[in-house]
Amino acid sequence: MYTTTTPARIDSSVRHLIESLAPGGQASYLDVRPEPGAAFDGCFSNVRAKSERDGGRMLCGWQLWEWPRVLVEAEFHAVWLSPGGQMEEITPKRHGETSVLFVPDERCGYEGKVVDNVRVPLDDDQLIHHFIRVSRAIVEASADGTRAGDRPKRIASLRRAQRFVGHSIHAGLREHDPCLCGSGSRYRRCHGCELERALG
Repeated sequence: MYTTTTPARIDSSVRHLIESLAPGGQASYLDVRPEPGAAFDGCFSNVRAKSERDGGRMLCGWQLWEWPRVLVEAEFHAVWLSPGGQMEEITPKRHGETSVLFVPDERCGYEGKVVDNVRVPLDDDQLIHHFIRVSRAIVEASADGTRAGDRPKRIASLRRAQRFVGHSIHAGLREHDPCLCGSGSRYRRCHGCELERALG
């Protein structure tokens, strides 16, 4: 449904994202060399354990992803900086990527808090904008301590919307195409209208 991968090249959209996150930052392709026992999605704990065992330190920054023709995305991430100053990607990837594109950002440090991904659309289309807004809303709802009782229901509703929009995009649909639900109406006038109201 949500198909991102390592960008094949550093094009203008990727450079723009880098500059917005870490002005002057330099992106590097790093080979993925998973540390034995390292957890998927556990870069911070993986790097901390590696540093305690072998020296070196944690280097935070941004791992860059691309959903071709849909969006580019930056994920707050950590790699291991060896005692000799070499960046190494020790966290395994769920979809088997053998290399990652990483931008160090020494201004950032891991403080145990969830940092939402930064997503930039590659097309000015309501479906893509809705996917980005719903993804952001899921993270915000997860962190909202003022509505703890409503949180599971709210998050479940947002995840359903995210799956629907993601499947629509993956199927090649855009805002003026017939809605995936089969109503015969364009997305913009069907589920797009409903989601626009729900997102406020």
